[in-house]
Amino acid sequence: MSFVSFSFLFLFAAILGLRLTIGWRKTGFAYTAALICASTVFYSWHIPIYLGLLLGSTLLDFFVARRIVLAPMGSTKRRAFLVLSLVGNLGVLGIFKYGDFLIETLTRLVGLPHAAVVPRGFDLALPLGISFYTFQSLSYTIDVYRGTIRPVAKFWQLFLFVSFFPQLVAGPIVRARDFLYQIGRRRRVNFRVFSEGVYLIVRGFFLKMVCANNLAPFVETIFSRSESQTNSSVLILGALFFGCQIFCDFAGYSSIARGLAYVLGFRLPVNFNNPYLAMTFSEFWRRWHITLSQWLRDFLYVPLGGNRRSPRRTYVNLMIVMLLGGLWHGAAWTYVIWGAIHGSALAAERLLGLHRPDVRATNQALRLFWFASVQGVVFMAWIVFRSATLDAAGVYLTNLFAGELGAVSPRVWLPLVFCAPVLIMHLRGLLADRVPNARVGPVEKAILGAVMLIATLTFYGVDSDFIYFQF
Repeated sequence: MSFVSFSFLFLFAAILGLRLTIGWRKTGFAYTAALICASTVFYSWHIPIYLGLLLGSTLLDFFVARRIVLAPMGSTKRRAFLVLSLVGNLGVLGIFKYGDFLIETLTRLVGLPHAAVVPRGFDLALPLGISFYTFQSLSYTIDVYRGTIRPVAKFWQLFLFVSFFPQLVAGPIVRARDFLYQIGRRRRVNFRVFSEGVYLIVRGFFLKMVCANNLAPFVETIFSRSESQTNSSVLILGALFFGCQIFCDFAGYSSIARGLAYVLGFRLPVNFNNPYLAMTFSEFWRRWHITLSQWLRDFLYVPLGGNRRSPRRTYVNLMIVMLLGGLWHGAAWTYVIWGAIHGSALAAERLLGLHRPDVRATNQALRLFWFASVQGVVFMAWIVFRSATLDAAGVYLTNLFAGELGAVSPRVWLPLVFCAPVLIMHLRGLLADRVPNARVGPVEKAILGAVMLIATLTFYGVDSDFIYFQF
């Protein structure tokens, strides 16, 4: 079920009615049960049988977590239960998301390197949100193993955590310690919180329906015709448009998810913080898809040794994390190379010492140069991310650098109108970071929300799924 649908509108209206009537009670299990039912309907709307995967993942981790705390600390039995959770969750993710990719890759490498026909793989439809809820469920088990949290007493508590419908399909990736305590607490109807939730919902729909959906056709046209395009200006604009499109699409979803959760009495973490203001690659990953970056840091980078060992090992760890982060986005070599680009950039930045603010602060020219370099690499990496194949990405980049900067028709400049909100958001973020009391007040926020709502109802683009639904 998509947020941009009448079916979701009716579902949310029903659950909102319960929120305002029975949802304020401290011991209101009826409201919790209603949230679980709504989440079940929301997820099973796509392919009902895949609800079994969601239930199975939750059941596995519910059982494993309870067995982990019964085993002595540091025991083989304790580690064995953790491995069971890792193998079970990642195994299902691997079969559905990477099975065909692995079969095709191995076939070409080992059996038929030049074959035009590759044997069929599993050919399974990808369950919505499997990458997100798998990481979310795994984080619960790992935190229990580490002793950070205690296992829940009731299965339905864990199932609500894993299946909570506002962020089920495309995040944010929520940690159990940040969500489980909210289930049983009293939820009074606070006007300030409620209005903030509505504002986030409106902003999210504006970013998705007005900005991302209107940019999508232009991006598709430029990328599909890049092979015959020799005007570098158009290709530069194509990368710019896609960078804005994916930000508006993904940040829009996250904003809607946070707003829905606010209205329903829950708080979700911030997932984006003006990433195109990042002065370094490490800062970019502290601003872009924040919850994924934190998950990869806490559950992969730190266990690998982080930056606590030799510099060479640190570079290897960065590359491993970003390669797997790229592969997490999709079963294609374009995503792997996209991750490799960011991994190499993070390693080079650390090697040069430019990740340290004190180094950049000594030279303003160096600071501006590195900022331009960071954002230039980020947008060039988006070209690889967006391309259908590595060959297509290579052609796009070759034509971009080998072509000539030429005049561009007014029609190609038109999408800049839908990029303008991204620029305004980032400029507001820059102002808020540097000027005290520069944040938008309630009256200004109400006016801005009204403008975005009117724009959403009148200037919405062609209907399209959220980009991260396929991940």
